[in-house]
Amino acid sequence: MKEMKYTLDLEKYIISDLKSDEDIKLYLNASLKDYLENNDMKFFCRALEIAIKANDSVAGFSKKAGMSRTHLYSIFKCKKEPKFSTIVKIFHELGYELKAA
Repeated sequence: MKEMKYTLDLEKYIISDLKSDEDIKLYLNASLKDYLENNDMKFFCRALEIAIKANDSVAGFSKKAGMSRTHLYSIFKCKKEPKFSTIVKIFHELGYELKAA
């Protein structure tokens, strides 16, 4: 049970460190790059959740994006693998776009 406590503390630390849109963009870019290199969808989905929480609550974001909060949480907890269109929608609602480099 203690392991979960430390995970939540790390999440809070990362969220507090993402102070600007540029910080969030760099964090998402690094997370996406890591996903492409290591195929770790769990890490990438957690990064999406953290990026959302750095801007808003998940509930607030889900309303703005027109997405179910339950659906978002199922993605963040790796119960569902997100469709590409869902990832694009999340990026767009956060104010970013995906680009091929």
